Amino acid sequence: MQLRVIFIGLSLLTACASDEPQLYSRINEAYDFEVTHCDSFAMVTGIGRGEAPLRAAQQDAKQQGEALQGTHIVWLQEDHFDADNRVRVIAVVYKCLL
Repeated sequence: MQLRVIFIGLSLLTACASDEPQLYSRINEAYDFEVTHCDSFAMVTGIGRGEAPLRAAQQDAKQQGEALQGTHIVWLQEDHFDADNRVRVIAVVYKCLL
C-alpha cells in the first residue's frame, strides 16, 4: 500500500514539473508607488537573447540587483532589437528596510 502511495505521489510531482526551470528570486518586482518609503540606490541593465529574451533580460537585471543586496526592482525601460532577437531592460534597484 505504501509503495502505491509513493508511486502516485511521484507521478503527481513529475506531472507538475515543467521543462522550464523556475528560479526563486530574492528581489521583488514593484511599481514606483510601492517603493516610496525605500532608498533608490542603483540602476541596472539586463540583456537577453534566445527564445525568451525579455525573461532572460529581466533575470539578468534581477541577478545584478540581488548582488547589490536590493530588495525591490522597478522596470523603467524595455528595448527590443528584432534583427538580433535581443532585449535590453533598464531598472532601478531599491533597498526597503520595512
